[in-house]
Amino acid sequence: MRGPRHRQTTPAATGTHSTRPRGFTLTELLVIMAIIAIFASFAIPSFRGLTASTSVSSAVNAFVSDTRYARGEAMRRGKSVTICRSANAAAIPPRCSGASEPTVGSWMEGWVVFVDENGNGAFNATSDTVLRVQQALPGIGGFLAVNTGGTAANDRNYIVYQATGRAVGLLSRWLVRPPGAASAANTRYTRTLCMNFVGRVRTLSGEVPCPA
Repeated sequence: MRGPRHRQTTPAATGTHSTRPRGFTLTELLVIMAIIAIFASFAIPSFRGLTASTSVSSAVNAFVSDTRYARGEAMRRGKSVTICRSANAAAIPPRCSGASEPTVGSWMEGWVVFVDENGNGAFNATSDTVLRVQQALPGIGGFLAVNTGGTAANDRNYIVYQATGRAVGLLSRWLVRPPGAASAANTRYTRTLCMNFVGRVRTLSGEVPCPA
């Protein structure tokens, strides 16, 4: 009588194969790196553009919002309300920047909204009341009050809203620019702010003249 027969199991019989762990070859790594570089070349400019657009929009919205607020408060209180450019808006008391300072017209450094009892555009700590403070605006390349030729205007360091809601210093213009040198890629993110004869501010795309 024969004993039980034992069958030798081989990898072929079980359907399995003995393999060694295998990594990427140098050629495969180079291909992967090339693909990543291609995607990055498209993604980085788009991200920078989104960042620039967001920063400019935030600066524009803050300024327009505060001009509307100042105008409304002037009419509500029956007193002059001033918005002045300030290199240190958070100081106590705040100080309005003057025309002789090196950053003339650079509203990106911030501003102060206050009840201007004598309507002179300067903050007087003994009589004036601070309503709002906007500190320096990050992520933008410039926020300049300009004349019709596009150069910084020395007489646009403050806006005074009278009790009627009209602004002293009519038909003003500002340019809000993204960071970086002027180029076709950047100018599309620039915004022009135009103040009309009643003190309302309008936003236009690009660096353009204000409508007459």
